[in-house]
Amino acid sequence: MKTYKKAGAGKRGFSESGVNSISPLLLTEIFDNFSEAVIVADASRRMVYVNSAAEVLFGYSVDELLGKETRLLYADESEYSEQGRKRYNAASNLATKTYRVAYRRASGERFLGLTTGAAMRSKTGGVAGFIGIVRPARNADNSLETLQKVHTITSDVILSDNHKIASLLRLGLRHFGFEIAILSRVVGNDYIVEYCVDGRNELKPGTRFDVSGTCCEYTLDAQKTEGWCCAGKGDIRRHPCYQTMQIESYIGSPVWVNGEAYGTLNFASCSPAEPFSRDDYILMGLLSDTVSYFLYKQIFEEEILALARTDELTGLPNRRATWERLNDLMEISNRSGFHLTVLSVDLDYFKQINDQWGHAVGDMALGAFARIAGELGRKTDFCGRVGGEEFLFVFPGATLDDGWEFGDQLRRELRLTPVEPVKGEFFTLSVSVGIAMHESGESLANLLARVDAALYRAKQGGRDRICQ
Repeated sequence: MKTYKKAGAGKRGFSESGVNSISPLLLTEIFDNFSEAVIVADASRRMVYVNSAAEVLFGYSVDELLGKETRLLYADESEYSEQGRKRYNAASNLATKTYRVAYRRASGERFLGLTTGAAMRSKTGGVAGFIGIVRPARNADNSLETLQKVHTITSDVILSDNHKIASLLRLGLRHFGFEIAILSRVVGNDYIVEYCVDGRNELKPGTRFDVSGTCCEYTLDAQKTEGWCCAGKGDIRRHPCYQTMQIESYIGSPVWVNGEAYGTLNFASCSPAEPFSRDDYILMGLLSDTVSYFLYKQIFEEEILALARTDELTGLPNRRATWERLNDLMEISNRSGFHLTVLSVDLDYFKQINDQWGHAVGDMALGAFARIAGELGRKTDFCGRVGGEEFLFVFPGATLDDGWEFGDQLRRELRLTPVEPVKGEFFTLSVSVGIAMHESGESLANLLARVDAALYRAKQGGRDRICQ
């Protein structure tokens, strides 16, 4: 708890005149971390306590407020008198109620505030003082409008999920009046900017930070929405996010996908802001949940798409994905003039393996082949399963000689890697290989016909060989 002494004051934010009837320690423990402005006045309506949020909202320092009548905060003298007549007097029995009042900041700026006010009574029932909790009515009014816009964005059937996420970031910026909006992915100690809107044009997607140097460290540790409106007046001023980035105001929520921490959604500014209201925290939770849904939807759709393009048994691309990838590489070869070599590979006597050992061992053999094939070649090379025991290898930038060399290497590795269907019994795999090099302007169908014909020649020639 931050406390310090100053001339004419006791604990932080207190006038000594109110200490006898209102416990300074109790008020400090309750209200110092409130996001709303809290003002406590004595029975004569002179302020005896204000929290830091009240300083920010009204633009006065503690010294300028303590001991002054609350009329200093009202925009209209008539409103000060009217509230005094209604509720801030010793005889009033009016129940606690939230109402709107026009206030004035130290700068002279008027604003509408939602105020919850009540009398504070002593044990004997007498009025010891008054308390008012104030938040800008702008937040309450804007919250409904922002919620309506969230619905408009999320229900738009034309917008992509990426566009919706970016729109929600811009919407949050407008709501809070901030400059920076970020959707981050946190992996270990890496804080990765995935989406961002930066009025300063300093951040880009893909930018990385150490998470301990970001404001979101607090959000991730708390696992809930965290925010502050004036970092320079709190303990956060010692944190790197303030010392190096000068982030004065911040609000952020954790983002969860499939029950696991994904990152954060956060908004920040290099200028102090009005205290966050309860509505702001509720809105942040809604935005975070909405973004989490779109991220989950993207991940789920990518997984479904990957499954639709992947051979379940070997983990290699399936026939459709293989043809699509080969067609793309052929187009690149036509434009660039680079070589492109294709190998059609068929496991020899695969039916005999199934007949002798059973289909489970046949599946084991296919998996063993896929693992060996995956360990050979370059990262740019490509292999897919296009039939029961037939595979297609694609080598961008490779000549026929390069293809022959790979085929020979594959055959050697298969001989050196036996399959063990049962303990103590082994067999090795061999393959027949057809090879062809793409010719400029050639169609996919023609290339596949040539490589299949080469494979047929290898099988007719006795198997366990390569033919062109």
